Amino acid sequence: MIYNESKLGGDIIKKILITIVGPYLYFDYKEDNTTADLLNTNIISEQELAFSETYIKNNKNIVMTFLDEIVTEKKISKIRIKDQKMGLIILELFTKNKDIKEIFIEDENPLTFDLYLKIIACKSIKKVNCYTIPKFILEQFDKNKIAVESRDEVFFTSHFMQLNNLINYSKIYYKTSIFIDKKLNNDDLHDLNTFCQINRYLKEVHIDFFDKDTINKVVSYVYKNNLKNVKILIHENITDMTLIEYLKRINKNYGKKYKVELKLVYSNEYISNNLFSQLIVNNIKMCCIIILSIFVAFFAVVLFNNYKDRKSVAKIESNLAKIVEKTKDNTSNVNKIPQDDEDARKVNELFNSLLEVNKETVGWLTVNNTSIDYPVVQANDNDYYLNNDFNHEKNYNGWVFADYRNNMEDLDQNTIIYGHNKYLNNTMFGSLNNVLENDWLNNSENLIIEFDNLYQEMHFKIFSVYKINKTNDYLTTSFSSKASFKKFLNIIKNRSIKKFDTDVTPEDKIITLSTCANKNKRIVIHAVLLDE
Repeated sequence: MIYNESKLGGDIIKKILITIVGPYLYFDYKEDNTTADLLNTNIISEQELAFSETYIKNNKNIVMTFLDEIVTEKKISKIRIKDQKMGLIILELFTKNKDIKEIFIEDENPLTFDLYLKIIACKSIKKVNCYTIPKFILEQFDKNKIAVESRDEVFFTSHFMQLNNLINYSKIYYKTSIFIDKKLNNDDLHDLNTFCQINRYLKEVHIDFFDKDTINKVVSYVYKNNLKNVKILIHENITDMTLIEYLKRINKNYGKKYKVELKLVYSNEYISNNLFSQLIVNNIKMCCIIILSIFVAFFAVVLFNNYKDRKSVAKIESNLAKIVEKTKDNTSNVNKIPQDDEDARKVNELFNSLLEVNKETVGWLTVNNTSIDYPVVQANDNDYYLNNDFNHEKNYNGWVFADYRNNMEDLDQNTIIYGHNKYLNNTMFGSLNNVLENDWLNNSENLIIEFDNLYQEMHFKIFSVYKINKTNDYLTTSFSSKASFKKFLNIIKNRSIKKFDTDVTPEDKIITLSTCANKNKRIVIHAVLLDE
């Protein structure tokens, strides 16, 4: 069906092209040459919609009807728009739509106030992705309970910024907890102050040592920038009663004057040692009986929960196996994206089926000669899937999940995937202990890890395996320069328990698998993406 508008021939007119690309309803420009006596300004077919700006403005209700039907039929919740000028036109078509929750603006200009007004007029939109955004507009979005994700990277100017992965403006604005692992130099202090000026959600400051000057600086920045009800957690085993009394005294003052709370956080080892000594002094025999009873009860509960949750995981695995069997030979493009669209990405039918079960599915991970063969999910934080399974049900086994900071479509320099080490029931990353054995490492087939995202099949080759004390230094997703990424690669390669003949360069992308070995240690695997 074709709608026509008269115009002199020989010109080129811009149309707005509407297609489905991955999870997005995508709006782009399409240029057409007109004929001498006829201009096909609007095209409606099974493959694409294309409207002139004039037609959209003059026939807004008709276009809105087309788009509402597409969004409903394809269950689309995201729109992607080429630039902000187009956005001013397109967003008027979604003011009454209740399904669109997210908008992605492609151009690399600061988001304008005019576009902000158009976005908030669309009552269903809850998330905006743009290149960069002025602070006053970000604050207005925040008041309207609309989350913003900016893409412009902030170059690290201090250790503090790098440690807390504050790579763009929106991450600084929404950050809820920060870490300080050493005394702050002038650059750190400057960036900490800037962080407090921008941030509006800070709740916890973790300091790995006791230092009066550092604590006072943090408190002054928090108070000066009107950040309230912030906890400062000092992770040091302080036994000096003079210092403890000093902290109690200033904590009362800080609480009343600055709305800041100080708290000492002792290590589990320290608490365990001191608790054991105290029990000996009181009554060792009675305590042993109590401890034994608690120990037996605890393991009974653990075993029961493991049995119950293993049955739950087994049921999910059975359902997943049926989905895989049904779709393993079918890789058709569910969304019917035009074949001549070079930017179009085809969603594998398997993932289309998985997305119907869990919309947070982002891939599938397989590690040879382990039980790891699971779909991978990604939430808005790294906590949800610690205690929830693929069906969004409470489960101590959790599920295999990607770091919330990672871009799972195009992959960051370091894509991080986590899973509980459930070795008792051999689920999630419970069999990852195998990789520490020589027999496993010496089998070349085991060194290839398969990870598929929604759009492509990928293979990664292992170049580093190690066990390490609990640390966050390998959990950086992106780097400010090739030099910093190269330094990172050298560090993790040198940790490996086996030297691999695998080349890795700062031009490559890697995948990291991380799980607990125990409370204080982690098992880590790094593998590099292979060109195929």
